[in-house]
Amino acid sequence: MKRIYIFPRYSADENSDWYQYAKEEMSVRDNDVQIIPLTFPNWDKPEIAEFLSFIENRIPVNEIDSNTYFVGHSIGCKAALLYLNELQMKNPLLKIGGLMCVAGWWRIDKPWKQLKQWINLSADYSKIRETCNHNIISILSDNDPYTTDTQANKELWEINLNAKVVIIPNAKHFNNEGFEDIINELTHFIH
Repeated sequence: MKRIYIFPRYSADENSDWYQYAKEEMSVRDNDVQIIPLTFPNWDKPEIAEFLSFIENRIPVNEIDSNTYFVGHSIGCKAALLYLNELQMKNPLLKIGGLMCVAGWWRIDKPWKQLKQWINLSADYSKIRETCNHNIISILSDNDPYTTDTQANKELWEINLNAKVVIIPNAKHFNNEGFEDIINELTHFIH
């Protein structure tokens, strides 16, 4: 069975945005897929150390394998990258199914205090690519209110992670728009 962990956006939980929709929709499309949306502690003030401690207890390392996929949304993309970096350092031979990032960013136009520590994370992106079996996709919107330079963001996903980048028109930050596009890409991503 394939397990897909969803790392939520800032101030969100497992019931936010498209997470439960993805869980329901994927169960109809493929009964060999389990979607697990996560709720992180204090995600309205996300601290890196607290996140790492929580996630290491939430996802058993012995259950992470080539049937495990991570899907991040906004800051959840940074959280997934950070966790992948930690996993790779502990087990350089580990391979997962892949990483999908929805509304992921490298820079924020006007970052607020709680996000600043997440902007310039130190990670070994080449090793993360290997850990993800080079199966990395970034889904961006052409009118994201937090990262208005879509082209620069796209290029950074391609440069840093050699990601396949899909740009969805008018999906903003994928809070209320673009749900069907996410599910369609997710279906291709895991097969």
